[in-house]
Amino acid sequence: MPPSNAVLTRARVARRYVALVLVVFGVAACAFNALGTTGGILGDIRFVVTIGFLVLGPGWAAAGFLRRAPAAHVWLLTVGVGVAVTLLIAQIMVSAAFWRPDLSLYAITAVSVPFLLRHAVVAQ
Repeated sequence: MPPSNAVLTRARVARRYVALVLVVFGVAACAFNALGTTGGILGDIRFVVTIGFLVLGPGWAAAGFLRRAPAAHVWLLTVGVGVAVTLLIAQIMVSAAFWRPDLSLYAITAVSVPFLLRHAVVAQ
């Protein structure tokens, strides 16, 4: 039996909220980095927000294109792509001897946020 319209609507709303939260996390991570926030409670918040965005942001931007996929598939793709993108960029920085995690955060955010905003408007 296919899912009801109510279930699909709740899933779309949930996907929109997750996309919006990730946009806020991405912008906040970049702001904390630009301000040089370290230590204390703000440093802890910066750590959680940055790691949360880097693990979930790029993946959610990709997973938002799945149509009517089960939630487990969406979350597996989200975490897998997020971890893969982060590790790939870190490996490239190490191999090129150009260790600039701040620039990589800005680049990942600049690429992910437009797709996240699209998914916040047009959740599938």
